[in-house]
Amino acid sequence: MGLTACQKKKHPAELTLPRSKYDVVQMANGAVVEANVETSSSTNTTLGTIPLANDYRLQLTLHMAIPTPATKISDLAAATPELPQALANLEEMIPSSPQGEKQASPFFEKLFENKTKALQHQLNFLGQLFPRESLYDCQTILALNNKKNGARALLVQAIMNVNTDGSDGDRNIPLEKLSPCYQPQTNYRWLKTTSHPNPNLHEVEEQWAQAKLGLTNTTLTLDQKNKLEEQIKTKEQMLSELQRWSFLIGSADPFIVLPKFMLDAKNAESASIGDYAVVLYHNKLYPAIVGDIGPSAKIGEASLRLCRAIDLRSGADRRPVSAPQVTYLIFLKSADLPMKTPNYVHWSERCHQLWNELGGSLTMPWHEWSSLEQPWPEEKKSDLVTVTNNIIN
Repeated sequence: MGLTACQKKKHPAELTLPRSKYDVVQMANGAVVEANVETSSSTNTTLGTIPLANDYRLQLTLHMAIPTPATKISDLAAATPELPQALANLEEMIPSSPQGEKQASPFFEKLFENKTKALQHQLNFLGQLFPRESLYDCQTILALNNKKNGARALLVQAIMNVNTDGSDGDRNIPLEKLSPCYQPQTNYRWLKTTSHPNPNLHEVEEQWAQAKLGLTNTTLTLDQKNKLEEQIKTKEQMLSELQRWSFLIGSADPFIVLPKFMLDAKNAESASIGDYAVVLYHNKLYPAIVGDIGPSAKIGEASLRLCRAIDLRSGADRRPVSAPQVTYLIFLKSADLPMKTPNYVHWSERCHQLWNELGGSLTMPWHEWSSLEQPWPEEKKSDLVTVTNNIIN
């Protein structure tokens, strides 16, 4: 974005905060704050010192310890005690270096590299620093390979955050938009099969119309105009997708979310949208799929439906698991294409099959999903809302 004539970019030394009592400890979001005042003698008088910016300065350094990924069975069991029993051949499936040391996936290093970059940006806005549990959200990422039959999976030990994204006009399922960052789309999607409109369509149409109206304001700055044009473009794209596709629903469908860098089609070790997954927590297996893409500096996110199966109280202000004690097993290149309306019986069958191929325990209990879809009331039937050509074009 360019600067208008009336805007002046301040030099960092000129930036000031309004006089107030700022609680730095609280703003640090769990980072330990060590504050010290250092003084030095100056040969300048007070009048001579006032213009010198470096003679009254705050140097801010954030220290973050990069954890070692868990590769030993004892460390993996410390997070998920039942894991050695669930996967008896786990140790032999973890890759080793030429020196015989067990190795984590490069994805672990990449995750914390992304966190470091994000922290560098957040440091300019202290209150936006990662909360401690979000910074240390991952215990390990391992690329497993069953050498007996070639079965492969990514093992991730992480926390579990709540995802409520998604919507579907074809299925009669109420939405729970608990997050201020709610998005009506997920990356797992399939062509619509009915004339029922997406429940978000009308709201997005109104947002598009308001942005178009705002663009007629002749007093807009260049920055405001650019932001409105970008918003209009985004809403038009969203309207097109909501008319064409159906998506997973966070409150209804069991899915997990992976950061974008773990979904690189060029990387043989990467997962894919639609890959089947099994979540292991407290001696129970939960079948799921990879349903959406999340931020590149965070990991450990699951649909509200999956979260509530683990902790019924899960919601906007409560994640089910805040320590990296959940094990996610993603079965690589297992997605069924083309993507289709969720079929929980089929999903469960595929997860059982892939779990068995990996060498998983046959006695571990499974959670089985039931559909939350309701029949459409006769009086609620309607034709798909058609957005006017000038919106799409």
